[in-house]
Amino acid sequence: MTKFSRDGNFVVVRLEAGEVNALTDLAGQLSAVLTGGVPDHGDDPIRDRLFPRAYLDPTEDRAESDFQSVVHDDLVRAKADAVAAFLADLGAKTDARGRMKVRLDAAGVEQWVAALNDVRLALGVALGVTEDDDPDLGDPEDPRATGLALYHWLTWLQGTLIEVLLDALPEE
Repeated sequence: MTKFSRDGNFVVVRLEAGEVNALTDLAGQLSAVLTGGVPDHGDDPIRDRLFPRAYLDPTEDRAESDFQSVVHDDLVRAKADAVAAFLADLGAKTDARGRMKVRLDAAGVEQWVAALNDVRLALGVALGVTEDDDPDLGDPEDPRATGLALYHWLTWLQGTLIEVLLDALPEE
């Protein structure tokens, strides 16, 4: 079970072997999505979710194209860098049971939050999660039940890291 603790200015994250494996698998799949070619909007629902249009009005296609030509490569690079750092951390040494402990500074926590957000968004699209879905785990007979449990765990993990990050910021 995931555990968080503080060590000075660091956040210590402890993960069980199954958690490490699940995160590594999902982040690896996301990395492959991020390194693929750039399809037009509407051709890939996961990429559409990760890189939403800036201009929703279809008559603004030229403005959208101009915007994407300026920012898209930087957005892809930032997301890919966060996922790469996340995967590197997940590749850290494990104990005999496959458990791991990672010490993250504030920048590391931010990278984990960004990577977890994108992993969660991609999984949500793959599962067909919508804003109308019931926030509980739903019907265990639902073929998406395992995926939904993983989605909710990712949401919890991301939210907890955000809380830890906010707690680490000095009060003004």
